[in-house]
Amino acid sequence: MDSAINYFSMGFDACAIIICAVIMANYYSVRRIHTRTEKLFQALMWTLLASAATNLVYVVLAYVGGISVGLFYFVVMVMVIAVHSVGIVFMLYVVSECYENRAFPKSFVAASVAIIAVTGVSIAIYCFRDLLPEGATDTVILCMFIEHYIALAVAAAYVFINRCVLTARRQVNIFVFIAFNVAATVVQTFTQAQVTAFALAVAVMLIYATLRNPKDEIDGITQLFNYQAFKDFVRLQIASRRSFWLFVTGIRNINAINALWGQGSDEVIKATAARLNDITDKTTYVYRTGEARFAVVFNTREQYEQFYGRYISAISENYLIGSVSVPVDNVAVLICFPDVATKFSDIENILKFYREKISGKDAVIEATREAVESVERREQVDYAIQKAIKQRSFQVCYQPIYDLKNKKFNCCEALVRLKDDELGFIPPDEFIPISEKNGTIVEVGRQVVTEVCKFIMQYKPQDYGVQFIDVNLSVIQCLQPDVIEDIQRILKEYGVPRGMVNLEITETASAKSYALLQQRLNELHSNGFTISLDDFGTGFSSVEFLINFPFDIVKLDRSLVWAYMKTHKYEPILQHYMPMLHSLGTKIVAEGVETEEMVKALDALGCDYLQGYYYSRPLPKEDYVKFLEANNCPRNGGRSLLIS
Repeated sequence: MDSAINYFSMGFDACAIIICAVIMANYYSVRRIHTRTEKLFQALMWTLLASAATNLVYVVLAYVGGISVGLFYFVVMVMVIAVHSVGIVFMLYVVSECYENRAFPKSFVAASVAIIAVTGVSIAIYCFRDLLPEGATDTVILCMFIEHYIALAVAAAYVFINRCVLTARRQVNIFVFIAFNVAATVVQTFTQAQVTAFALAVAVMLIYATLRNPKDEIDGITQLFNYQAFKDFVRLQIASRRSFWLFVTGIRNINAINALWGQGSDEVIKATAARLNDITDKTTYVYRTGEARFAVVFNTREQYEQFYGRYISAISENYLIGSVSVPVDNVAVLICFPDVATKFSDIENILKFYREKISGKDAVIEATREAVESVERREQVDYAIQKAIKQRSFQVCYQPIYDLKNKKFNCCEALVRLKDDELGFIPPDEFIPISEKNGTIVEVGRQVVTEVCKFIMQYKPQDYGVQFIDVNLSVIQCLQPDVIEDIQRILKEYGVPRGMVNLEITETASAKSYALLQQRLNELHSNGFTISLDDFGTGFSSVEFLINFPFDIVKLDRSLVWAYMKTHKYEPILQHYMPMLHSLGTKIVAEGVETEEMVKALDALGCDYLQGYYYSRPLPKEDYVKFLEANNCPRNGGRSLLIS
């Protein structure tokens, strides 16, 4: 019977050794970053292998017999140390998984020191078991098993406490390891078959199957963790609801370096990665999250502050590409979770928010809630725009424009408005830039033109003396190759003559694409559309710009008008512009008119049209028609009743 048990035990130990060898062969066949957790997993594999090997040797020696007492005693002691180290190493590995990139909690350090100390003392006492009283040896062995299972219990407790930072699969495999250990001990107690090493080898194999694949997580150029590893880790940190500090740094002039040195930029990226790696401690990992962007996660503000001084020193030195010293413009953002950011998508949004706000003097800028709130607001507005496009719920209001010569309101400006059920009224200067950036402005513009044409078809404002309606044309919309066909199609659908729609572009639009914009506007003009230059005075208009573009109307921005009214310094400027603009055959509209004094001054200056709250705010279509009836109809003698 004993021989059968010995053969049985040897078979299980041999299988355990084979399993461990296979796991280790696969593990070491791939290049890995040796983090604390990785090192502890390696220690677990080696400890388990030693346990299985010494178990096998012990059984063989006991079966063969005739071995010197000293050698047998040595094998027994190595076996005892290996077997009872497995639980401690497993405990350290599991807690390291839970606290990856973080220092072990003081409670765990104290518990592990106590377990290791008591186990060490027990093993030391076991060394002198021949000197112990009868029955004491069994007590010592029982104590070692109790210490072993205390270590497993501690591991299980920390997994439960930190269950949010481990995947369900990893949690299951860790508890399977513990369950196999308990089951093997029970089997071994009642059958004397040494199956523990085999059971634990199978459990370790399951754990190995859940390890991250280094090929998927290591950046090929820098050998740092890559973006996927960064995303997985940060999401687990967020899920754990722990506070942490995320430091993101990037090389702002990487495109210039690429242009000048081509592949030499890889040397700069490698050097940056090496510098960051050198100034971080062993439990802090550096990630490459973009072409020239890196991230470091800190557990406390104090860790970051210690790192900050080393970072400033590291980035102050130039880089070498060959023998050339290259200056590198590094900028960084520090983000606190969860005080500033609360979800992973906040990171990229915060970086976008600060990209244009970081000056050359800012080595590191600390993110605030303003960035997140601004981004969240932008996302909400973007959603409201998309919803309004889908539901065709944009409103168009009409602001009357007064003709000084004919003393009538013979034109107006169509102004788009957005009112959302949740956000309420969203100002145009907020939603239009967002719409332009996201590309939805083309459809917004198309719907505005459609609404204006519907209004003209339904209410026939030309019967009230309206000669044309200004419709703002986004630069993005204007640069579309089918813009002319698109507008003509809408006008034709509603039977609106081209002369009834005057297209406006802003003065700053020319900065986007001068030549293409000039071509598009000339095409629109040659197809019978009149063109207005809006917001004149806010950009850098030149005579060449005014000559080369087919503007029929120039609208003086309200800021220029108000500046003219406040100080005489603007008087010679406008007195110079007015005859020049008239000589080019353009009409002049002054915006932002709010007082009778302004009306008289601008009339004397030579303006053709006036627009502003003095005459009327932008009105819904029904109210605008009532305004025209009250002010332009013959029965009122052409008299302005001024609705404010």
